[in-house]
Amino acid sequence: MKRIGIIGAGIIGTSIAYHLSQNEDVEVRVFEKNQIGSGTTAKSAGTLCLLDDSLPYEFFEQRVNCLKTYKKMNQDTDGESGFMQSGTLVVSLNNKDLKRAKMHVEASEKHGYNAKLIEDPEGLKKYLPDLNPEGLIGGAWTPDDGYNNPTAASIIYARWAREKGAKILTQANVNKILTKNGAVQGIETSKGDYELDLLICAAGPWSNKIGEMVGLELPLVHTKAEVFILKTDPPLSYKFPILKYPNWYARPEGRAIFVCKSHMAMDYDNPIETGVWDPDKLSLSGGTEEYFFDFITERLSESLPKLIDAQLVNDWLGYRSVTQDKLPIVGESGVEGLLLAVGMSGNGVILAPDIGRILTNYIIKDKWDTLLEKFNPSRFK
Repeated sequence: MKRIGIIGAGIIGTSIAYHLSQNEDVEVRVFEKNQIGSGTTAKSAGTLCLLDDSLPYEFFEQRVNCLKTYKKMNQDTDGESGFMQSGTLVVSLNNKDLKRAKMHVEASEKHGYNAKLIEDPEGLKKYLPDLNPEGLIGGAWTPDDGYNNPTAASIIYARWAREKGAKILTQANVNKILTKNGAVQGIETSKGDYELDLLICAAGPWSNKIGEMVGLELPLVHTKAEVFILKTDPPLSYKFPILKYPNWYARPEGRAIFVCKSHMAMDYDNPIETGVWDPDKLSLSGGTEEYFFDFITERLSESLPKLIDAQLVNDWLGYRSVTQDKLPIVGESGVEGLLLAVGMSGNGVILAPDIGRILTNYIIKDKWDTLLEKFNPSRFK
């Protein structure tokens, strides 16, 4: 029986636990310092978009896989994961944006989804009546995708893993990683010590701290995920879709609107937006900063002026764990017995189903997936 430990019970850690637990010859334990689906996962937008640039086009299959996975999860649990089919409207500011939108429309159609390229800016208003088309050259639309509740999805993954024998310990802070001759032997936690044959770090923005325990300086920094929840009075008279601009996005949040700056637009050279901060100091709500308020206000005044007078009903700040190339780090850490599934760079919800699958196949079957090549830690010296 192979004893495998996972640090972190967010969407990545619970997906890995679920996939591993389907094998009878492993003993899976997950160590979560807070609650299942807390941390970065709890502050994720959960958008599941075919028409998106959050991952390069070469990873379009991952978008399709995640959409299928979470839709099925929602069906299998009678709506427990909170999937909402809202459709996505992507707007294009220039020919490069429109060309990318066209590629995504064609790829969506090849996979059997409905999608439409819009080359008349006025045609965008059919799907979002209050949109200001000035400065746009077109965009794309699909009615088929939407968003879910990442915390709920993590809880479902955790429950399914437990049903197969996995142990998930919450409020279990990892204090030390035990090694012998440079190889991981186990961990010390606030809920006891455990001997392990393999340890997987899926700790999100806490991964830097975990790496330090074994002398690893991980090539990760944090970017800020700041969110406003806006509510109009009276409520909008139409169904608000997911709206994707190149540097910000919005989606429905009940009868309110969720708005956030895109992680692809973060400036890695700006210490206001990018750094290495202590995620333990994050509060559940609040924390958004003046620069974000100015950024969103300017974007809304240009694109959705009706939301400028909306009431701010909630806001929060989270940290994304990111790499320089904005792709995850998944695979061998260089420390024997320690695997990494970190640095999701804002794409954790999208990638979680495939990260769980490819790591399980690697651990159980020694099967090498092409994604492991793309995400391999060895690309960072």
